[in-house]
Amino acid sequence: MPFPWTLQRYIFREMGKTFLLAAVALTAVLGLGGGVLNMIKLGEATPLQLARLMALLLPLAAALTLPIAALFSAAATYGRLSADNEFVACRSSGINLHVLFLPTIVLSLLSAGISFGLTNYVIPGMVGNLEELIKADIGAIAQQRLARARGMALGQSYRITADQSLVDPANPNRISLKHIAFVEVDGDEWVRFGTARELHLDFDRRERRIRVAGWMTDLSYYDRKQGQFVEERSQTIPTNEFESPVTQKIKFLNLNELLGYLSEPAEWCEVREEIEKLRKGVGRWMIYDTLWGQWLPERRLTLSDQRKQYHIRSEDGGRLPREGGIELTDVTIEETKSGRRRSITAQRATIEVTRGDTIAESGIRIELRNARLSDGAVVIERNKEVLGPVAIAPELITRIEGLTEQELLHPVAAPPGDPLAEWRERAIEAQGETVRRIVGAINERLAFSVSVFVLVILGAALGIIFRGSHVMAAFGISFVPLLFVIIMIVMGKQMAHNAATYGSGLLLMWSGILVVAGLDVWTLTRVLRR
Repeated sequence: MPFPWTLQRYIFREMGKTFLLAAVALTAVLGLGGGVLNMIKLGEATPLQLARLMALLLPLAAALTLPIAALFSAAATYGRLSADNEFVACRSSGINLHVLFLPTIVLSLLSAGISFGLTNYVIPGMVGNLEELIKADIGAIAQQRLARARGMALGQSYRITADQSLVDPANPNRISLKHIAFVEVDGDEWVRFGTARELHLDFDRRERRIRVAGWMTDLSYYDRKQGQFVEERSQTIPTNEFESPVTQKIKFLNLNELLGYLSEPAEWCEVREEIEKLRKGVGRWMIYDTLWGQWLPERRLTLSDQRKQYHIRSEDGGRLPREGGIELTDVTIEETKSGRRRSITAQRATIEVTRGDTIAESGIRIELRNARLSDGAVVIERNKEVLGPVAIAPELITRIEGLTEQELLHPVAAPPGDPLAEWRERAIEAQGETVRRIVGAINERLAFSVSVFVLVILGAALGIIFRGSHVMAAFGISFVPLLFVIIMIVMGKQMAHNAATYGSGLLLMWSGILVVAGLDVWTLTRVLRR
């Protein structure tokens, strides 16, 4: 018997109309109903911004609604044909019922392909555009965060509150704050907290992530490390991360980016941050070890760069346990700065590496206690005096920056007690978690796309079996297996994020599709028998 092209076109036309109407209706409800917008942390939006946001968010709604629309159209169309006894007539005419599933296969492959393209390329690209849209008004975002009860965070180092904020009209990437209260933290520990008259912040948006640096003036703060109050004219805030309203997440990456980060997980921002923290910690230990080795033989140490030089002598010294810093007692220092010399004595001195964004941006400073400064006939006594910072030797910076990931994460020799062990464990765990999340995201997207194919066929078969001529009955038939598959995929992805359940999570993610594929075989066999 010749191939029934007329009947195939009729079925495909009926399915196509139902599919398009359902897709448009569901996409409009999900995209314009406001549910997606609640995911975006925005305060207010102009009508133009709202329209642009809607244009960016509709592909996300379409990725979720197209499979449902395909299921609905297959179940409704084949259910109506079955209720009208069209398949009985086809069987009586000697037409193989397998042939009549060609429109379903075409529609399911089309829906699966569109879903794959949307989830792997279109939606990640739209999220990137949305991120740029929101970043365009960084001053307004900073002002909104300052209005929060807990203030505005600058990376992991500072939390700021202010009475007034002003965006520079000539430079939208700079804001000025007045009447500041700030807290400086190191991990979970408060290091310094106090007030300042003004704070100027410069935002750098050249990269995908926002970075911010600045300076404060007229500071008065309490230094918990030294146990005293300090007043300074100005203090620089090193470069910190500024959290974007649309944060960089693995689920927002396209497929090519996922595969790239899977081969180089250390390039992912969270892993890179942990490794760079570890590099700075290891670098500080290397600097302290080098300085200690220079001081130890003759109790002398020289720190110098192009602008200043310090010749340090002391009677005794030791290492600080937390970060390996150097503490000297009964100190004498000969300072040469811009051709001018002076002599300094102190009861105690600590040599520390300043906290720059990188080791290259850091320096070495000397903090003196009970210092006596002699400049010719002028003698000044101070409870505290800070010298430097002095630039770190370029060859030492080269050595630190040349450390490989293997040397950082799995060193041949670690310091006694390995105070950096916790940082190493965090970096290793971040790398492993990143790999698991990337694999989970790739499998989730692939499983979701493949599930569309088996679900649409199942919807058509169930429509024939139940003769669902009623629209809501067809929708219920098509929605239940979809809900089951989505639940299995989501549960499997969450389990795959944990190292203990990684393999089980991947298996669970695909088990729902296998169950539906089995139902496809069972229902088609039953349909053919009937």
